[in-house]
Amino acid sequence: MKLKVAFSIFLLLVSTVANAQPSEGLQKINGTQLFISEAGKGEPLIVIHGGPGLNHQYFKPYLDPLAEKIKVVYYDQRACGESVIPSTDSLSLSFFVDDIEGIRKSLGVEKVNILAHSWGAILAVNYGLKYPKHVKKIILSNPVPLSLEYQAESMKMLQTRTTKQDSIERATLMNSEAFRNHDLATTEKLMKSFFLPSLYDRSKISGLKLGLSLTYHTATSALYKGLGPDLKSYNYYESIAAFSFPVLVIAGKADNIPMEAINKINQNVSNSQLVILNRSGHFPFIEEPAAFNQTVLNFLTK
Repeated sequence: MKLKVAFSIFLLLVSTVANAQPSEGLQKINGTQLFISEAGKGEPLIVIHGGPGLNHQYFKPYLDPLAEKIKVVYYDQRACGESVIPSTDSLSLSFFVDDIEGIRKSLGVEKVNILAHSWGAILAVNYGLKYPKHVKKIILSNPVPLSLEYQAESMKMLQTRTTKQDSIERATLMNSEAFRNHDLATTEKLMKSFFLPSLYDRSKISGLKLGLSLTYHTATSALYKGLGPDLKSYNYYESIAAFSFPVLVIAGKADNIPMEAINKINQNVSNSQLVILNRSGHFPFIEEPAAFNQTVLNFLTK
């Protein structure tokens, strides 16, 4: 009898494990396979990475402490990181936005909180415009300008902060055989050299772990071909005035994104607030992780 009971318990445990939702791995979302990683319990926060072409890895381990209070849901956008590269015709902005909606549905919640970094702000804003009833709060960290009008100013700021040594290192890397052969370590080093002028403390670049996938170069080519038409011209500043949900904008003072572009978001959304971290650049969660996470939690829990 005892053996029979023990065996029944064993079968129950196996069944429970088999039916449990994986905390990390590929999930079928919106007609493709997205890599999703969850940490913590409670109210979910969907984290949208920058790019196009990066992945969720550079957020770790900086945002993981948030998992002590909430559920942090990282994912790699389609054709990014460990997610599948779908056909080019499914790499338009509308598919990226509907992926977020698919993740919300998979979480089984009516409304979600979103944290978007850099290019991810474009996706978060478009999600808020298309699915406002499913947004609880949105956090935009160092958002790219929501129009192309600041492009020239951003480039000028970046050039001003680029040192002669930065330029020499980039030229050396770009002319190397390793780079021509798509060596990932060399590609990552080159990418970091471009991010370097956007930091408050240049030594913190060592903490930027891009974790490029083996398919990075193939994926990047597909991404820019697919997203190209959507990114040729856009302006969301007037549209976001329709947002009724709370919006938090976090900006690093040393970033090369013009503060005017950041302020314009805050001015156009009635229920918004702006927090500037003075000792940070484009990656405040790397340069001031404690202050960044506390700012996020204060906004989400108030």
